[in-house]
Amino acid sequence: MIDPAGTARIEAAFDAAQKRTRAPLAGVLAEASISRDAEFLLGACALALATPLPLLLFTEMSAHRIYVVQLLVAILAATLGSLPWVRRALVPGRAARSAGHRAALAQFALRGLDRTQCGVLVYVSLAEHYIRIVPAEAAAAVIPQEAWQAVVDRALAPLAAGAIETALCGLADDCAGLLARPFPAEGAGDPPLRHRFHVV
Repeated sequence: MIDPAGTARIEAAFDAAQKRTRAPLAGVLAEASISRDAEFLLGACALALATPLPLLLFTEMSAHRIYVVQLLVAILAATLGSLPWVRRALVPGRAARSAGHRAALAQFALRGLDRTQCGVLVYVSLAEHYIRIVPAEAAAAVIPQEAWQAVVDRALAPLAAGAIETALCGLADDCAGLLARPFPAEGAGDPPLRHRFHVV
């Protein structure tokens, strides 16, 4: 997904961003928001099970050859179903976004940001090409949703191009830019996060 050196640079970007604001800032990079392995495997098996019937009805192939074809169909369908671009094409966009939204909210709570007043989570899911910024109540109150969406929009292009590190470093910097004015680094704030970047 991303090499250790890239992870270290992203962590450094989040550390640098955190120095600009007292609002706790965390980033999460996920390979996928939801696993659909079982569904795609079941689909491959169902397709393989349905393969012999038309061959028996409309061809004179031997049972041995039909069995070989059935195995090949199962292997091919399972292989295609494991490819990320195939999954993106087959999973409806609304379902992917819904899964990403739920995963982002779960990570927001898991990282303890739900217990802060102004914390912000940056969630990126590679399989769905999905980015979600989840601000705590105080941050959401002073920074409009349009500003967060503009940050997301700027990061989508490098993410789609495969520049994961560029996208995440840009997200950290842009979020700090939004948070620095209402929640400057000086003064009391929420307790700092021990780890600011997580790969799940």
